[in-house]
Amino acid sequence: MSIRDEPFPGSVSMDPIRVLHVDDDPECTATVAEFLERATVPIEPLGATTASDALERLETTEIDCIVSAYALPDTDGLTFLATVRESHEDLPFVFFTGSGSESLASEAIGAGATDYVPKGEGDEQYARLVDRTVNAVETARAHLRRDRQVQAIETAQEGISLIDADGRLAYVNRAYADLYGYDPDEMIGEHWELLYPAEDVRAAHEEIIPAVIDEGDWHGETTGLRADGSTFVESHSLSTTGNGDMICMVQDITDRKERERTLERYETIIDALGDPVYTVDADGRYEFVNDAYAEMTGYEKRELVGEHVSFLLDGASVERGEDCVRSLLSEDTTGCQGTYEITVETSDGESIRCEDHVSLLPLEDGRYRGVAGVVRDITERTRRERELEQYETILDTIPDEVYSLDPEGYFTRVVPPINADVTTTGYAPEELVGEHVSRIMDPDDIAEGEAEIVALLRDDDRKHTSFEMDIITVDGTRVPIENHIAILPPDDDGRFRGTVGVLRDITERKARERELKAQNERLDRFASIVSHDLRNPLNVAQGRLEQARENPDCDGEDLEAVAWAHDRMAVLIENILAIARERDPSPETEPIELATLVEDCWRHVETADATLRIETDAVVRADRARLTQLLENLIRNAVEHGGPEVTLTVGDCTDGDGDGFFVADDGPGIPPAERENVFESGYSSDGGGTGLGLAIVEQTAGVHGWTVTVREGERGGSRFDITGIDLIDR
Repeated sequence: MSIRDEPFPGSVSMDPIRVLHVDDDPECTATVAEFLERATVPIEPLGATTASDALERLETTEIDCIVSAYALPDTDGLTFLATVRESHEDLPFVFFTGSGSESLASEAIGAGATDYVPKGEGDEQYARLVDRTVNAVETARAHLRRDRQVQAIETAQEGISLIDADGRLAYVNRAYADLYGYDPDEMIGEHWELLYPAEDVRAAHEEIIPAVIDEGDWHGETTGLRADGSTFVESHSLSTTGNGDMICMVQDITDRKERERTLERYETIIDALGDPVYTVDADGRYEFVNDAYAEMTGYEKRELVGEHVSFLLDGASVERGEDCVRSLLSEDTTGCQGTYEITVETSDGESIRCEDHVSLLPLEDGRYRGVAGVVRDITERTRRERELEQYETILDTIPDEVYSLDPEGYFTRVVPPINADVTTTGYAPEELVGEHVSRIMDPDDIAEGEAEIVALLRDDDRKHTSFEMDIITVDGTRVPIENHIAILPPDDDGRFRGTVGVLRDITERKARERELKAQNERLDRFASIVSHDLRNPLNVAQGRLEQARENPDCDGEDLEAVAWAHDRMAVLIENILAIARERDPSPETEPIELATLVEDCWRHVETADATLRIETDAVVRADRARLTQLLENLIRNAVEHGGPEVTLTVGDCTDGDGDGFFVADDGPGIPPAERENVFESGYSSDGGGTGLGLAIVEQTAGVHGWTVTVREGERGGSRFDITGIDLIDR
């Protein structure tokens, strides 16, 4: 029954000693209270005049000791003591009375009183009462502490024993006895050697006991021996008491050791796997990461444990993980494992694409505890998959036909050109897979292909080759193709696995080659004719020039003009040959004042009574010789077709077609229907020219990257616009 609200019932109070003095003598009560208050320890005196009052006070207040007279108004002291003992067996009870005798004192002690102090004259007996009261309370408190300690030892889960100086068991609790399979009484007096295998007894004498003597305590693991001869692993602690005895505490840790060994096996397996492994608690925080996981992320394990998964994973990965866990916890899901992709952000900022294989940790009372996961880096696999997708896309979009052959020359795959359902041969892919190449190839072409394959296999530096051949279509038509072949990587044993190839239809290319060959033959004939026709008069003029120079009456200025004309004709011949044979080198450009070059060209062309108007001060970047050729051809074209009195204007293009200049005349112009043809080689409106002048103009412009167009001029006639020119700011 509780006699105080605040402390735990039966606890050892650290408050002042509360003494309940029961006596109906006011003078005695006051004197006792005075002496109690003067004690060396704090005492709180309480008073009651009758046994009934005392018992009522005892029910509501925690009392540490009762001091009672024998003669009370409502009963005698022994009856009062008996009543108190019914509910407070260990409460100190001191008789302080002036009546009675030694026999009464003996009877009181026999009835359960703690002490008996007779009243007397003077202060001596009151002081004795205070000392006896304090001793009684301290003794009671000591007994309470001891009883609580014994109770704690008896109810402890650990086995506890006391071993005397001779090594014999002086005390064992129930847990200690149960641990070894004995009753406590059977163990008392037995030597501790009874409880350990022989080899462990020897080790204890040689190592453990000396360590306890030297250090005062020892803790470790030993092997316990049960009464039935079985053994178990125990956690063992020994400490000395100071009087030669030892306190021994043992606990069976067999299950724990087995769990530890199982955990070690799992950890060994996890480390041997080499894969990053982790566990996450219900709040999404890392509880465990292995070395491989830490190594992958670039962090130390201690830096990761306790962090939320968002420390390493991007938002999308965290969301996918939560979705996976919700799915695993769903009633509709029977499994406890799932897989999803994550992106891990390493300590140096690298993003690693991984596949996370997760399993739910065992539920605890139906509650989610977290997951364990094994992470696989799939960066390389993803890259290969994407490459494979790219290759597949290329195969599906390539304009050529792709195939693969096994080592015996049988088709294993055929991919038609893009947007085609059938191959170049007219067969559907499935009609060729499994067929030999002889179905679409001649024996000679097959032999050439086999020779090329042998050459590739013998030369490690060559990866692929190509050759021209004909394929035979489903209707027997022959189609020229270019066959590009490569060797497939060998198998694990280094054996030849076949080839892949690309078939390119070269029908159009062959036609262009034939056309180009014919065109080159025509150009060569043209170049020979032009050079021959120009060189004949040139040879005549050179011969006459030498004769004129030998005549002292000849006009020197005329002769120089003839000499310039000769030089110019030679340049024209070389340029015509270069244009005809398309062997012009790249232009060598320089800044050129357009107006100055136009005037120079005007002087060197036969212009009769024609008029020149220059309306530009542009500086252009161009090849001087080729720009001269372009301008002279345009001037000559204007004079030849516009008449001897034609007016020629050179100005800047300002109508938005781009930087450039124009050359315009006021002659009859070019009919709109013929403007698209004027730049073709051999075109001549009157049939009297060579038809090369404007072709050379377009060719010269093209070499520079310019554009030349023709239209009607502002004063009628023809206007040639040359645009796309690099103008230089003065």
